[in-house]
Amino acid sequence: MIDGSAADAAYRIRKSIQAGRDAVILWDPMASAVAATYPQQRVFVVQPSVLDLLNCVRQVPKGMSCGVIIPFSLRAYYDDLEVQFKAMGVTFYCLASDSDERAMQTAVHQAALSGIQYVVGSTGIETYARGEGLGWIPLQPGWGGLVRAFFKALWSLRQSRMAPGRTISPRSGMMAYYHLDDIIGTSPMMQQVKRLARIYAATESTILITGESGTGKEMMAQAIHNLSSRCHGPFIAINCGAVSESLLESELFGYTGGSFTGARRDGREGLFEAANGGTLFLDEIGDMPYNLQNHLLRVLQERSVRRLGAHNVIPIDVRIIAATNKDLEQAVQEHHFRLDLYYRLAVLLIHMPPLRQRREDVAVLARTLLQRFNEQYGQPHDLGQDVLDYFQTLPWPGNVRQLANTIERLSLVVREEKITLPDLAWVLPNPPVVPDKNVRDRNLKAMTYDYIEKLYQDGKSVSDIAKELGISRSTIYRMRQKYQNKKDM
Repeated sequence: MIDGSAADAAYRIRKSIQAGRDAVILWDPMASAVAATYPQQRVFVVQPSVLDLLNCVRQVPKGMSCGVIIPFSLRAYYDDLEVQFKAMGVTFYCLASDSDERAMQTAVHQAALSGIQYVVGSTGIETYARGEGLGWIPLQPGWGGLVRAFFKALWSLRQSRMAPGRTISPRSGMMAYYHLDDIIGTSPMMQQVKRLARIYAATESTILITGESGTGKEMMAQAIHNLSSRCHGPFIAINCGAVSESLLESELFGYTGGSFTGARRDGREGLFEAANGGTLFLDEIGDMPYNLQNHLLRVLQERSVRRLGAHNVIPIDVRIIAATNKDLEQAVQEHHFRLDLYYRLAVLLIHMPPLRQRREDVAVLARTLLQRFNEQYGQPHDLGQDVLDYFQTLPWPGNVRQLANTIERLSLVVREEKITLPDLAWVLPNPPVVPDKNVRDRNLKAMTYDYIEKLYQDGKSVSDIAKELGISRSTIYRMRQKYQNKKDM
């Protein structure tokens, strides 16, 4: 499905869907047509830019080991690459390298000593690869963005094969993906949030993260996990509002064989057991069914879990981080949430502020997000100051997620390098009204005339006014004369 024409790939995708198998759509133009034809099947969309990286992996002969030479700055992706490519049946080694020639030569030599037979990387390593007798596969420049896009798409595919609402850390249960540096914001509010995160990460206490949708609650949970002593343990997340009560119970606590109709014969461990030694993230805890809240409370109190249908209890060593966009205190008053469970969860509190309360972060967020999408889609876009100023006036009810979606759409639909206010009409339901250029020029001149007159009234000399405005004295005289003529008309 990777090589060949678009039509050929579309044909094979359709055959795959007709056979009842899940499909990966490798570029957007095909997605809508295929999805509409077969709405009962899962369709996964992978961005076109990911094709280069997938092509490189596909070119490695079966049974041959493969190494990827990456810049030192991308070394943090090592765990992701190793786990994901092993899941694809490809032995993958990631060797950190700086961009200089000596480092490239050393990295290729180390790859050869490690038994690697093919290396993937920039054109700069080809000579060294041939010198070591290794096969070489070129990789397109700017592939850091491709890596991120690839993992996002691949992880979506792997998640879909699990029970609804259940997710595992992108590093195969070993590490969460996000770190504190990935949470963008330098406002006083965000500095305080990050300070609390560092303090709380050093403890073993349960944490409750509150905030509106799109504020980054799960990112914060993963960042805390990565800051903690449990960072090498699993990070497992489940959305408590995304699955039914019966399924949520079996997912959390596990079950023994034959404990209910449809149960696996050998039983199954629950997420509390799977997260042993690490962190279990209970997202949307406010949506947990009331009957299950008592079971969760017992686990928090006793630090042990009992599978459905079992008599024995299993001790667990799990840190709980919960998150909600609801007012749990109000839910307690309305008898939708247990008071004792609330106090068990809210040992340490972190509130993720909405974007409208930290407007000073909007510009840096927008620029950072645009840079990521530029890398992903191979675009050279830049945001105009007028756009950044306008973004700071918006309420952003969807918070960072809404801002990210807006920036991504802009990066795809705008053709010019500079994104300006008129371009917002493509992506916003109520874009700003941008006056005609001639109207703007006339308004600007009128404001200049008014300002000159005010300076005169304040007793400023022509020389002082000319110096302040950065224009000549003769220009001041002409402008004032025009201004006076307009007033007399």
